[in-house]
Amino acid sequence: MHVNIIRNKRRKRAAFHVTPDGIELRIPERLPKYLVDHILEEHDSWIRDTLQNLPKQTSVLDEGLILHGKVYPTRKDDKKTIRHDGTSFLVPNSWDETTLWQKYETWLRERALHYVSERAPLYEERLDVRATNVRIAHQKTRWGSCSSNGTISINVRLMLAPIEIMDYVIAHEWTHLVHFDHSASFWKTLRTVYPEMDGAKAWLKQYGHTLQLKKPTDPF
Repeated sequence: MHVNIIRNKRRKRAAFHVTPDGIELRIPERLPKYLVDHILEEHDSWIRDTLQNLPKQTSVLDEGLILHGKVYPTRKDDKKTIRHDGTSFLVPNSWDETTLWQKYETWLRERALHYVSERAPLYEERLDVRATNVRIAHQKTRWGSCSSNGTISINVRLMLAPIEIMDYVIAHEWTHLVHFDHSASFWKTLRTVYPEMDGAKAWLKQYGHTLQLKKPTDPF
């Protein structure tokens, strides 16, 4: 059983976080070891169940690739780029699995930026705001972020989730341009532009850890 212990001098209490690499226990810097051991023992069953349910590594070529919550088979051909034709991913004959994985993530990033750029104007009009910059990131624990200067980041791993989940995060981050916090006013405003937010939040809490972009050689 592996839990990565992360100490942080600014943290006030201990909390578990499920990441693509397993489970992290984030704790105050000076929390005594005997209390850490107690927390791990107290949550032993939950830790084991969670680790057991993490997606196992499989061959991308055999298992297919994911887009917006659906798994599509891969087919090889003589072209030089990765494409998606609506029913499958087409990939060059010359690519091995590692190359395919790298190109797949690059392709997802490009598609993510295109999708976010198309959807953002809808929320900007509803909220009467404008982002100064949009970027696609690959974060372990955050689905999106909004900086004080108006730069919004969206996690590329959301391209693996059902499309309505990505829409929720887009709406969430653009609402931060109105309320730079998670106050009651923030949630009230978010609900006006994304009424289905409760279901999306619940989905991310339950299934977010399954949205993984890892190279085939990366160990859990």
